[in-house]
Amino acid sequence: MGTNLTIGKAINAGLRAAMEHDPKVLVMGEDVGRLGGVFRVTDGLYKDFGADRVIDTPLAESGIVGTAIGMALRGYRPVVEIQFDGFFFPAANQTFTQLAKMRRRSAGKLSVPVVMRIPYGGGIGAVEHHSESPEAYFTHTAGSGWSRSPTPRTPTG
Repeated sequence: MGTNLTIGKAINAGLRAAMEHDPKVLVMGEDVGRLGGVFRVTDGLYKDFGADRVIDTPLAESGIVGTAIGMALRGYRPVVEIQFDGFFFPAANQTFTQLAKMRRRSAGKLSVPVVMRIPYGGGIGAVEHHSESPEAYFTHTAGSGWSRSPTPRTPTG
């Protein structure tokens, strides 16, 4: 029988396993380091892997995703966290015009192995930007490879 975990603890275990297996995997986003991320999904990773692999970023979603794309093109495997769906829109340009299209645009020569985690809702009952669900944008973007689940959405690079 398997172990029962909350979805947050399961994601944390998956991130930990990926980081232990591949030194090129890193986590980056707002408050993912010392604070442990939204819903504490990255709790403990900063302590175990350090600031070079669990990177607290400024509040700049377009910068987070743009940096992840550049890092992926240089051989890293970034896992980025955008705190809530409604905060994704500043990063839409990089996601839809670069991340989702790079492999096709390069005829398969380039790979952009970026994972984006974007929680939504979470039962916190917050106002705008914390409870939006703009999944239709992702599912209607050619090349995005988005999968729909209650918590992580994962583009395939």
